[in-house]
Amino acid sequence: MFFTLRNLLFFTLKNQPSVIKNYDSLKTFFDSVLREIHSFQTDGFVNQRNMELNKIFNIFRSLYPSYNEIFKVGEPPLISWRYELEHFHNLIILILLFELELYLINSIGTDDFSIEERVLLKMDRSELNSLLSGGIRLSLSKNRLLVVDRLYVGFDTEYKVLDSNTNKILCYTTSTLTESFIKIRDGSIDYSLKEGISYIPQTSRLISVGVGLIRTLRNKKDFELEELKRSLSGDRTLKCLCLHNQDLIFKKDSINHDSIDSMFFDLREDPTKYSFKKLLDVILKDHKQPMILKLVDLTVFNPTLKQECFLTAHFTTADVSLFHDFEEIKDKFTVLNKSFLTLDKLISYKK
Repeated sequence: MFFTLRNLLFFTLKNQPSVIKNYDSLKTFFDSVLREIHSFQTDGFVNQRNMELNKIFNIFRSLYPSYNEIFKVGEPPLISWRYELEHFHNLIILILLFELELYLINSIGTDDFSIEERVLLKMDRSELNSLLSGGIRLSLSKNRLLVVDRLYVGFDTEYKVLDSNTNKILCYTTSTLTESFIKIRDGSIDYSLKEGISYIPQTSRLISVGVGLIRTLRNKKDFELEELKRSLSGDRTLKCLCLHNQDLIFKKDSINHDSIDSMFFDLREDPTKYSFKKLLDVILKDHKQPMILKLVDLTVFNPTLKQECFLTAHFTTADVSLFHDFEEIKDKFTVLNKSFLTLDKLISYKK
């Protein structure tokens, strides 16, 4: 069954289009299948009678007339009632998405669909994605290549005690260390359904094929990413770490501590320059391309860029409460053992 469906999808992609020729027929086909899927929502997982009489088989036989055996009714059908309904629905939705992506791509530069029809098809794509199990939906959409630029910043203040309730801030210093790394997320798929009591749902491999084909149509560069893994693994200047979820991280084998950047700020004339926002402005203003991107050209992959900044202070009760904008941001902090922390709720910041 695995190879039959794989050949079906590949063959459809390369040689034999389905009977759908225009927007109206595509929309009619989608709506008819989705109606049947929605009717299954109240049936739980395994329902032998519904699976044996499944009207979706007939709909797909009309779409792929040369492959009737894939969706035949009989004992046992190749997509059998023995498999979880959720697996079956994921598989059907992936085939619909495959058809939709194929038509969207092939219609570029043609008059096959009007602008309005293309917009409606993209809305259908969103609906189909929402019907997939969460792990499969994530596998279709996520960018597997991530470049993280991480700054570690220590800061310290000096202040003068004016009275029992008031301090005057005099200056502060910062020390910044930069580290960047490449993360290649694992390409495996979370099927959301666990192994059954007496069998492993055999549709899982089919779902993997469907996800892989749609990611290929969306130009997610999965094959190129595998080559990148091998290339980076052979780079002796990079250290490779494998996380528990099989994500790979590549970073410089050692941190250059000579690159630590320290700054001093005199605040005696204008203490308003010491604020949470201005502290980040100072740290990030000259920070440009992550060092790892200077070592490895990843532009062809269009990686997701993420910048993280970790601020640390040895006496946050004093250092943080002296921020000029403390009243505006204090609800973003958690107090633990008389210290201000944000580890449980990261703060987003835009330059």
